[in-house]
Amino acid sequence: MGWSLGRRFTGTRDRDRDFILGLDLKTVNNILWPLLVGFVCLEFLDVYSTLIALSQGQFFMELNPIAGTLFSMKFIGFLLALALKYLPTIPLFYLVFAGDKFETHPYEIRLVKFVALVSLIAADSLLLYIVALNNLPLLFRSFMDGLPAK
Repeated sequence: MGWSLGRRFTGTRDRDRDFILGLDLKTVNNILWPLLVGFVCLEFLDVYSTLIALSQGQFFMELNPIAGTLFSMKFIGFLLALALKYLPTIPLFYLVFAGDKFETHPYEIRLVKFVALVSLIAADSLLLYIVALNNLPLLFRSFMDGLPAK
């Protein structure tokens, strides 16, 4: 038997389909919910630490060119920045809570849940890196400054 690209493609597609159909939806759903909550919390921490840094004075410079431009527009720009910051939550929310009540599309719903799982793991990892690297020292300093002196 010779080498056939079509046969290899079909074999790969069948293997991927079997993998997706083998996913346990209950387990995936139990993982997705905490990942979505973590994503929203990390987004909040990022926004909160940015607000703390902006209130610290003129020495803070936003490195994101879009956010920097929006923050220079005062309150309206801040609202636009918040909307842009939380906009990715809408499709992620849909992916997490999409369901197939009558189970007429078992492959498609599992594929959507797998995409949600991969997307949330990537988004949470990136945001955790950003918050830990840039924002945790600022948040700790702000928290410690707010504690009463002994």
